[in-house]
Amino acid sequence: MLALGLALASGTPFPSPAAVGWALLAGAAGIVGLLAFYRGLATGAMSLVAPVAAVVGAGLPVAAGFAFGERLAAGQAVGIVAALAAVALVSRPSDGASAGRRGTWLALFAGLGFAVFFVGMDRAYVAGAGTWWPLPIARTASVVITSLAVLATRRGGHVLRAVSPIVVLSGVGDIAGNLGFMLARAQGPLGPAAVLGSLYPAVTVLLAWTFLDERLSRVHLAGVALAFAGIVLIAAA
Repeated sequence: MLALGLALASGTPFPSPAAVGWALLAGAAGIVGLLAFYRGLATGAMSLVAPVAAVVGAGLPVAAGFAFGERLAAGQAVGIVAALAAVALVSRPSDGASAGRRGTWLALFAGLGFAVFFVGMDRAYVAGAGTWWPLPIARTASVVITSLAVLATRRGGHVLRAVSPIVVLSGVGDIAGNLGFMLARAQGPLGPAAVLGSLYPAVTVLLAWTFLDERLSRVHLAGVALAFAGIVLIAAA
């Protein structure tokens, strides 16, 4: 609802079928990746799952950007390397090895879904969808897939009523993050936008340390610092 309201308020014409197709693909891949991501957070260590998903989700769009002919400034290239190194450092697990194994495959699958989302949204933008329409179109695919999953499993209704304020807050935050990515893509190439959008593990790790008592080592702190250094380099280029 929020994404559709923003698109209508922007006054941008409805996009072409090709752009709609890319946005629908992005939404389908994004929600599958998000479901895998949440499952990974529930079964593994947050400090492992979030960064691994981010590395895959950022690295593949960077490669796709090169394939599409994008060229980066030297400072951006250095910043991307620093950011990817940052999420690799932050991804060092604090919990036992078994928890890491449980979450790793889900994290990789989630990262693949996020990567397809970034590339799909980029292609929708290139196809003329603009900044605002790809979001509600992608969310249409997400809502359909999620609704079918809920109907198939017939689970979660009583839980949803209990946590609905948190779910709504999460949805608003997710749309805000996606909109930030689209605004960044409108002002620059896919690679830096995807990398900057994938630096959320630094915040996730800090929140896990604050609220869930997950250990934050010196390596994690170094990763967070390197993430901010990468942001500065990419933004300054």
